[in-house]
Amino acid sequence: MTKKTSKIDLIVERMYTEWRRAMLSYWVLGLLLLRPMYGLEIKDEIKRKTEGKFDLRPSTLYQLLMRMEKQGLLEREWIRSTQGPPRAYYRTTPAGMEVMRRYLTEVLTPGSPISNAMGEITGQMFAYFSGGSHDIDRPGDPVSR
Repeated sequence: MTKKTSKIDLIVERMYTEWRRAMLSYWVLGLLLLRPMYGLEIKDEIKRKTEGKFDLRPSTLYQLLMRMEKQGLLEREWIRSTQGPPRAYYRTTPAGMEVMRRYLTEVLTPGSPISNAMGEITGQMFAYFSGGSHDIDRPGDPVSR
């Protein structure tokens, strides 16, 4: 027996897909800042670190790597392998490092406006759904103060 997918399930899945797509560039640049890697190694590392929740198709990853290389964020070097054909190892360029530095500073650093806003709304939502404060003003709701 299969469970019918609800409209809510579809919306949540779409939001999750959009988030994954947006985070993929961050993951790739972050991993390659740490050390050069080849494509399937990047794929496997992301899957491992996310406990299988972020499992990419190789074509998705390679399209992104090609796009990031054209943008000047990555460079590749073909290195002979003792097991099979040569592998293309990717590393960040100075431009890729600068993109990552700015993303970390402007988006992820605690105290940045975006980080503060995300922390605030996330905290409010956790409180709301855990039975805490329901003092959230919503348009159209009667104000009971």
